[in-house]
Amino acid sequence: MAHRAQFTAAEAAFVLREPVRVVKKSLDLGPVRPVLVQRAGAPVRAIEWRDLFYLYAVRALRDELTPKARGEFYEALQQTPIEQRDEVRFGRFRVSVRDLVQEVEQRTLDLAALAEKVEVRADGESVVKGTQVEVYRLAALLEGGASIEQVLEDYPSLSREHVEAAMAYAKAYPKAGRPYPRISVKRAVQGVGLEDLDDADRGEGDTQKHFRH
Repeated sequence: MAHRAQFTAAEAAFVLREPVRVVKKSLDLGPVRPVLVQRAGAPVRAIEWRDLFYLYAVRALRDELTPKARGEFYEALQQTPIEQRDEVRFGRFRVSVRDLVQEVEQRTLDLAALAEKVEVRADGESVVKGTQVEVYRLAALLEGGASIEQVLEDYPSLSREHVEAAMAYAKAYPKAGRPYPRISVKRAVQGVGLEDLDDADRGEGDTQKHFRH
């Protein structure tokens, strides 16, 4: 498998299963060497596959590598394409990497698969594939405290898989510009009590019917 892609901090966070703020801190501290790339018309930091692999590997080996050894490990990874080796040697260490490489490869494939669950409308908005429901609208509802079950109540045409994919996609590919509201119109109406007023009106009508009888 060729390892040529570049990954933003948000994409790396998906692969590493860590908050994006933790990944950004790792980019600040080094030894990884991020570069600037253009995404959605704006420059963002990105790292190569081998840097992503390094970040994953040092987390898996955190109890076995000293800070100095981590730097040596990183430099050793730069010497030969990682896919051509079963192990990496540096100093007095020999680290088996085959299983780690396969795990990172699978997680990057999972990241790519997210794009298959989303499509972009003519206006540039990302929507759940096969629907007109905006991905970032769903993510905003979940970030606002709504459960998946509540979101499905508001959007009954969607499945749990749709909603989970939308949340994962929004985290890996953050939306630029103005965010969506974190509460749906339906729940906003419920929050101000208009639904209760409707119920009260219906109850009043029922009472009048009883009086007529």
